[in-house]
Amino acid sequence: MSGSKRITVGGLSALALAAGVGCHLIESSPLLTKNQMPPPPPITYSRFHQPGWDWAAVGRVVVLSPRNESVYTRAGKEFHGELAAALQRLGRFEVVTAPFDDHARLSSVTHQSGRFDETVLLALATETRADVILLPTVSQYSPYPRPKLGVVVQAVAPAAGKVVASVDGVWDASDGGIAEQVRTYYRQRPTPLPAYVRNHTIVADDNFAADLALESPALFQKFVANKVAAILIGEDSAAAGGNAGGTKGCTPAAVSGTSTAANGCPSPKSPSR
Repeated sequence: MSGSKRITVGGLSALALAAGVGCHLIESSPLLTKNQMPPPPPITYSRFHQPGWDWAAVGRVVVLSPRNESVYTRAGKEFHGELAAALQRLGRFEVVTAPFDDHARLSSVTHQSGRFDETVLLALATETRADVILLPTVSQYSPYPRPKLGVVVQAVAPAAGKVVASVDGVWDASDGGIAEQVRTYYRQRPTPLPAYVRNHTIVADDNFAADLALESPALFQKFVANKVAAILIGEDSAAAGGNAGGTKGCTPAAVSGTSTAANGCPSPKSPSR
């Protein structure tokens, strides 16, 4: 009887030791560490913020019709609405969506030549009482899974005659880092729910929205519009780490007016014809 007890106690001790070693091996597993600490999201955009510009002083922003350079005819109109909605959600200023008309030519001229007509924008600002006018361009777009959207947005202060902020980037959901950003945005939590909870429990949010966003063009456009709006006014956490994709204070997205290079950056050269 005493021998059985000794065997039992010894067996339990061996099992406890094995369990402890196993837990340690699992915790130190590179796969688990990789899953717990995902790589930082890629920065696929360049940005420009005019030194000394204060968005807190802006009371009214007008979003002009985007120039659509993609082959999908509705891409510009769809992104136009999503960008205006994203700016409104920030609650920083009044946002006015300009009618979807020939104002897109202003974005086209600015994007292609690297310059804007101060007289035209000043007249438009006077008409709409705008402190800032946004000139968006949809440079690339693919609605098929996984979607891709490239945009250029330039914020012009007509009274100052300069570009005060701009964003130029491409968000491609086929990139694993971008896809994880989209999933995190829609699930509103850093890690996904366990499979059992997702499949067998009714919860407040949509368990499948995170993966659906990688198939839905509308959800993907909403994600990109919110990223662009946050980067444009400097509220994006990724943008706080420094200027991505350009020299300090200047990026290829910055342009100057017809009379002065008031933003302090070298004026980009016009593309060769």
